[in-house]
Amino acid sequence: MKEAINGPNCLDPNICKGDCCSIKIDVPKKLAKEYVKRGCARKEDFIRSDVFAFHLRIDVKNTIKCFLFDKSINGCRVHDTGIKPPQCWIYPTDFSNPENKEISCKKAAGWKIIDQKKAKEAEKLLQKYVFLCQLEAKKELKNVNKRIGKQSSKNLKNKINNLKKELKKIAPSQLGGFKDGWDFFTILSAQGLSLQMKKFCFKSNKECKFFPDDFLGCKSICDIVANRLIKLLQENILNYIKEKGADTDGEYPLYKLFKFIKKKEN
Repeated sequence: MKEAINGPNCLDPNICKGDCCSIKIDVPKKLAKEYVKRGCARKEDFIRSDVFAFHLRIDVKNTIKCFLFDKSINGCRVHDTGIKPPQCWIYPTDFSNPENKEISCKKAAGWKIIDQKKAKEAEKLLQKYVFLCQLEAKKELKNVNKRIGKQSSKNLKNKINNLKKELKKIAPSQLGGFKDGWDFFTILSAQGLSLQMKKFCFKSNKECKFFPDDFLGCKSICDIVANRLIKLLQENILNYIKEKGADTDGEYPLYKLFKFIKKKEN
């Protein structure tokens, strides 16, 4: 596609501010692994997606753009590596412009397709890429039981132990839910204080000294409640995903899980 188009120099900061780099770009795990292998990324740079396996993390603290955006070059750090996401190569031209109309993005105009044959070849390759990415994403969803340690092995049991340690480090009022990561689940912190766990804690451990009046005084999820939370996740997350679909960011808030389980029990 690069050879099929001609246009402004996007690396020139006077022309482009990298607005398109603020879009969440979906990638397969195979491509994500290549970024990690080449030192362009860490596993934490990939967020679970409901389209392909992952999407690229947005650097909200610094650039408000894809983490691959490099301020020093005003562009993508993998631009010349051969592994830039294909969706990024297409923008803003698409694949055809038989009337040779002016093609523009939000900031600049002047792109032209100069080789229709190569553009068509690129379109066919992208269609194949999307098909294979979607197949891979379905396989990744089926592996959710591995990521929650439901299937027995030493490695998977370690994942559960790690999740349990994370749970026991926080107060029940600070737990917002769970997050599906690269190869294991982690906790999702609540926005401020949450009462979602209050009833669950009481049902799980009626001997808790913080009930009924001092739920917010509990500073650490106990062993009993941590075990029950993990069991809840293992028994319900796959069915939840099958019925509700995968979350865009791989985040599963407690209020959604509890609502789903209650509905299933009724």
